[in-house]
Amino acid sequence: MTKKPSGRRRADVQINLLESFELRSRSSVRQSQLKKEARAELKAQKRAAKLARKNPSFVPETSTSSKAMIPGLARIPFRKNSTVRSAIVMSVTAGFIATAALPAYAFSPAVTAMSGLTGALDGADAQTITIARQSAIDFERGSYGVMSASDLERMNNRNNYLSYKGLTAFDYAANPTYTELNPDDIMKVAAKYVGTPYVLGGENANGLDCSGYTRLVFAEFGILLPHSVNAQSHDPHLRRIPRSEAQPGDIVILNDHSHEGIYAGPGMFFHAPFSGDRVKLAPIFTDSYFIARVIK
Repeated sequence: MTKKPSGRRRADVQINLLESFELRSRSSVRQSQLKKEARAELKAQKRAAKLARKNPSFVPETSTSSKAMIPGLARIPFRKNSTVRSAIVMSVTAGFIATAALPAYAFSPAVTAMSGLTGALDGADAQTITIARQSAIDFERGSYGVMSASDLERMNNRNNYLSYKGLTAFDYAANPTYTELNPDDIMKVAAKYVGTPYVLGGENANGLDCSGYTRLVFAEFGILLPHSVNAQSHDPHLRRIPRSEAQPGDIVILNDHSHEGIYAGPGMFFHAPFSGDRVKLAPIFTDSYFIARVIK
């Protein structure tokens, strides 16, 4: 059997074990320190590469020590970065210019056509549209709303009607264009106002309703009719006649006094139909009417 060490030999063995343990501990600490320095060096290299990508002119300082610190670039505040500011200013400016240059035909075609902003034949190329007139609309700050094309047209027609400065029915009646009630002349005057927009209560060349239209036409012959279908049907200047005797220039009046126009031949009459439409030559759309002739 092996004898246990005793005395001096036993003490030597214990010392050797302590020294071995100490050496292993020092080696482990050294290895840990080397790994830590390697990680620090790797991080420094990554930071240097990142700075180099942001600033190509940056040259990192070389150092023989693994603990050398790589100086960083001073961070430039966003508001002081001239490159970023210039890019933003140019983008915003380009947007304003593009908006200001937006042509009239970029809006809804119905709104553009009915509002009178453009003048073009049906089917015309959008690039050939020309400005016909300019309309100004005042809005209160902070108020807005949606307006349909028909509403916009009615507003424009009303504004044009109120701004009319030409001759009125009173002016024509005081100084007639024609002295005799000739059917051909009545047709000529009636056709002159074709295309005039319908304006409720209108009686001038910028806007007419049905009774305002007949009033204006016959005013050019020195006869000032009242501005009402019902009142005209009872006016002493009108005489009811059989349909078989109707001739161009007579007045077509619906039986319920809701509408009227100027007879233009079998089944046809000139009239101002309704809001959104214009004075036109059209078929008489009902059989419930009678004929009245204007006399002096």
